[in-house]
Amino acid sequence: MQELIMTTKFNPTQNVPSGHFPSAAFCVFSNRFLAVIVAICAVRIKHGAVFANNIAPLWAFTPCALSNTMSSWSQYASLKYVSFPVQTVFKSSKIIPVMMMGKVL
Repeated sequence: MQELIMTTKFNPTQNVPSGHFPSAAFCVFSNRFLAVIVAICAVRIKHGAVFANNIAPLWAFTPCALSNTMSSWSQYASLKYVSFPVQTVFKSSKIIPVMMMGKVL
């Protein structure tokens, strides 16, 4: 859905003369916000409570969460400059060096 929003050309307005959706950050925020709501509902249904069984501190997940958010923001912002199929090909090919490093390490 975000790819469609970021690549669709809308009617230009005075605030957005290019006609493209102006904020990749809003797409990332709305995506993450909905993911948190769905995760809270799933945990509540499965375990009965959301924060009752916390063992790991939240700061332990901060680097992963920040890198995931920044990569999503970069992905949506890059759609202003490259087409979605090109971006998909490059995102799919990033697994090759990761697998090679996994074999080396």
